[in-house]
Amino acid sequence: MHDPRAALLQHNSGHWQGCFIRLGGSGTEEDRFPTSLQVQERGGVIENCLTYRSTGQQRSMNFEDVPFTMQVDSDGSWSLGPSAITPLAWVGELSVVHGEERRRVVARHGFHGLDQVVYIVETKAGGEPTTPSQPLQCTTRTSGNWMIWQPEPNVELLLDARDRQMGDATACGLRWTSPQGQTHQIVRRYDASGYLENLSEAELWG
Repeated sequence: MHDPRAALLQHNSGHWQGCFIRLGGSGTEEDRFPTSLQVQERGGVIENCLTYRSTGQQRSMNFEDVPFTMQVDSDGSWSLGPSAITPLAWVGELSVVHGEERRRVVARHGFHGLDQVVYIVETKAGGEPTTPSQPLQCTTRTSGNWMIWQPEPNVELLLDARDRQMGDATACGLRWTSPQGQTHQIVRRYDASGYLENLSEAELWG
């Protein structure tokens, strides 16, 4: 039986060196900054401490059990966001992991489409992560209702840039194909009533 907490710890524990790349609504880099993230279990509590290395500022998130708004698959990929949304603003965070490398995205959906996307490259293999050249300009294409942004040749972000109305189902996804040809992905979906759907392997990419 799938144990989300065990999968989360197995694949995500450790000390991650990262680079956060902030993108505007058209996929163009606005800025980037280095980070350090420590994920560990201590005394039955999962501790996450993020340090912005340029300023020393820290942010922590600790929990004993996986929050009910967090979805985790057996490969340790996960997503966070509200349990229910309206056409108003909402934020989705997604992460996929392959060995000692991770890719993450934080998508801020505004009142009239995408406000901001943060693309995150992380490694715990030692040294700095290998990041896209600066400044990053995502290649973009449409696929039905969705926009597909490609920040790196092997990474795709599935985003909803529409001015959503009541009754519009929506989704946010991240797919990463490793150099070995393995595909790691997670998609966070909300139905036409705005409620979070169960995790599914169904494809949304075109």
